[in-house]
Amino acid sequence: MRAFLGLALPQRTRQALDSCRTAAISADPSWRGEKWVAEENLHVTVRFLGDIETSVADEAVSRLLPAVRGVEPYRLTLDRVAVVPRLRVASLIWAEGGHGAEDTAALAAVVDAALEGLVPPSDRRRFRTHATLCRARRPRRLAPPVFDALEHALHRADERSRSMSVQEVTLYSSVLTPAGPVYQEIAALPLGG
Repeated sequence: MRAFLGLALPQRTRQALDSCRTAAISADPSWRGEKWVAEENLHVTVRFLGDIETSVADEAVSRLLPAVRGVEPYRLTLDRVAVVPRLRVASLIWAEGGHGAEDTAALAAVVDAALEGLVPPSDRRRFRTHATLCRARRPRRLAPPVFDALEHALHRADERSRSMSVQEVTLYSSVLTPAGPVYQEIAALPLGG
């Protein structure tokens, strides 16, 4: 199965992030054809595991349960828009973490350590706490008014909608379909002792 570990987002947060899609398409209708993440699939990825066997998923859960108990629950706010790598050649549009981003990076490090030797090593680039909003089919320019519309939509949501309490990390399976990926929760792993 194709699997990843992520932070599930509350419905109010998913709705706030999905409003960014509407704002971007209103500002530039050509963005309609890009690969926007469906509202129900919005999440913060902690660690992509790739294609793994069920036995590996079971072992991952066994290793992660005690490891994440040592991480205290925390608050995470997704409060800014990021374009990767940059506006002139946008490949990805993210909602990035502000408050709590360091806690999520620390959680990702705990997960990496617990899974060492079980799954291939994670990408060694610096971990960035984010929820992917859109993947461009090929790198393209994101005009400043579209970026402004994204930021405005995100900040129009109240603080409560952009903020969440992180109490657990979830192991998901991901099935790729022509209509987009379908995620299924395999296990919820609670933080804290």
